Amino acid sequence: MSEKIDEIADAIEQSMKKGHISTLILLALEKGPSHGYNLMQVITDGTYGEWNPTASSLYPHLASLTEKGLIKYNTEADGKRERKVYEITEKGKETLKEIIERQQSMRRSFLSMIFSTMGITDETIPNEFEEFLGPDIIDDTSLIDKNNEEKLEILEKRKLVLSKVISKLQNFIDEIDSKIQNLKRPKL
Repeated sequence: MSEKIDEIADAIEQSMKKGHISTLILLALEKGPSHGYNLMQVITDGTYGEWNPTASSLYPHLASLTEKGLIKYNTEADGKRERKVYEITEKGKETLKEIIERQQSMRRSFLSMIFSTMGITDETIPNEFEEFLGPDIIDDTSLIDKNNEEKLEILEKRKLVLSKVISKLQNFIDEIDSKIQNLKRPKL
């Protein structure tokens, strides 16, 4: 049975990644023009290898984004061959801004659902927590095109905030354990 669950989870994960690849392309191109192979590297590096787009998965998205007017390309000579160098359009920048806003809203809703099932309320979450779980915690696009020093600073801040959250969650677990132990004690 667990194989079937793993297969289902894998399919959902792949579907989610497929839905986000266009966003990652737009984010990478917002930093500057790029050809397809470089885009694959930027996405792979920026996501720490979590998303490893192949040419067969990337180029259909590039074609779709071009067709929608979100990106455009120029053809440049590369030795004996030509290659397309893509760049984001104004329409693409505006669309990317809208996508990010919608993703932030979806993430807040998703996290709200998770927290509510765990019994965690706004009053029990540190103030920095929502800020910390902003637009990049899941897709981690904030690290794309950052140098190692900048990545280190971002990751160290996240680690500090997560440590605080873990400490708070451990307190909840301890309280629940205490209540469980009280309920299990024989009544006199």
